[in-house]
Amino acid sequence: MFLVCTLGFLLGMSVPFCEAYSPRIVTRINQAALDYVAQMGRTTFQTALQVQLPDLFNPEEGYFQRTPVFMLDNDISLFDLKFTPNNGIRLSAAGHANITFFIKKNLQKLRVGFNTIADIIITQSTTGSPFVDLSFCKSEIKETTLTYREDGLKELYSPANAYVRIVIPDKLCSKLFSMMEALNIYLGTMIGTHPLGPESQISYSLAQLPTITEEYMSLAINSTFYLLGKPVILPPEASSFSLPQRVGSRNAMLNFVFTNEIFDAIYFLMQKSGSINLDITGQLNSKSNQLTTSVLGNLIPEVHHQFPKSMPITLKARINTSPAPVIHSNKTSLMLRYFVEALAISSNSAFKSLFSLDMIVELKLNITMSGEKLRANVSFLKDIELEVTSSNVGTFDLLKVKPLIISAVKKPVDDHLNALFGLGAALPTIIKVSYVNPEIFMYEDSVVISCGLHIQN
Repeated sequence: MFLVCTLGFLLGMSVPFCEAYSPRIVTRINQAALDYVAQMGRTTFQTALQVQLPDLFNPEEGYFQRTPVFMLDNDISLFDLKFTPNNGIRLSAAGHANITFFIKKNLQKLRVGFNTIADIIITQSTTGSPFVDLSFCKSEIKETTLTYREDGLKELYSPANAYVRIVIPDKLCSKLFSMMEALNIYLGTMIGTHPLGPESQISYSLAQLPTITEEYMSLAINSTFYLLGKPVILPPEASSFSLPQRVGSRNAMLNFVFTNEIFDAIYFLMQKSGSINLDITGQLNSKSNQLTTSVLGNLIPEVHHQFPKSMPITLKARINTSPAPVIHSNKTSLMLRYFVEALAISSNSAFKSLFSLDMIVELKLNITMSGEKLRANVSFLKDIELEVTSSNVGTFDLLKVKPLIISAVKKPVDDHLNALFGLGAALPTIIKVSYVNPEIFMYEDSVVISCGLHIQN
């Protein structure tokens, strides 16, 4: 089961294709990942070979006697996985199988050495999920040693040796075929969506066959975004992205490459869902939030004229253009353009618009990874910019009003965005697999996360 789960992770996610434009995450799986899988998978393969074999037919007094045979306490000394360019993964295994059976109630033990070579090919199913199979498997018997014999029958060795050379190679390869079948069943259970934010989700699918070199396997993984359960049609890709030959850490097991288009899509979805929008309401007799008509009336006389009684003011901040993330080698930034409307409750309990503003917020994005999610926290790169777009309270001096607006807006915006971006976007993964020791690398137009693997037994 360990090898099944692990190879399932290595081959990406499987969900139906979406015909619309889908931004991609590129995942490079290095040899270090295969070494880890091989180290952990050796025990699994060894356990899988603890089985009952077909009965041994032994001539006895003129008729054939059925003798149950068991393969137990096996020793797998080699379990190795290597990339084979443009093909898949080469599996090499070697070790000894210990065969136990009884003749005339006498215990017999054989130690059988073997070598196994198999080629794992990676293709794509009609539903868009990865599909694995063995294109080649060959097992050879190195030697057969009778390690224990109670009855001293010399004629035992010949039929037992012939039995082993017929049965064991077939059993070894059939076990590998069974593991591939179990893997494909397991891959079929990975179809699903992951929460991305309020009322929005993300899912992944293998975009094409993997690119395989001697050093790594590269997976192009489509990202499909959903809002209220329906696929979101994204703006077309503005420009192509060329993946550098060397990215991230060469010593890492995995390198996730997130292009600028992924961040564009995430923030576009947030804009469509309205999750970046926020309402900020003043509180009467509050020192921390003085958004009231009485305080604003000291700066804009017409507000005091229209609202002689102090009333709370609500700032409705709405994103009016798609957020624009910019990724450089030394920093990642995000520009948000809000349309802000200042509203107050009039005498008939209806909201009345006082004025509206264009507000530009420039943020520094600190990309992190935790809990199998890509997350971010933000801080302000520069002062918030404001510009009056309309006014129902006459002409006023924005320089006088600006400190009040910014003092009321800055902390709520900071708290709201950090809480929202802190929810994170789930990375392509499967159950029982977690990412450890992440490192973040910034390139022009891409973010690379290098990490290791931890697989639960």
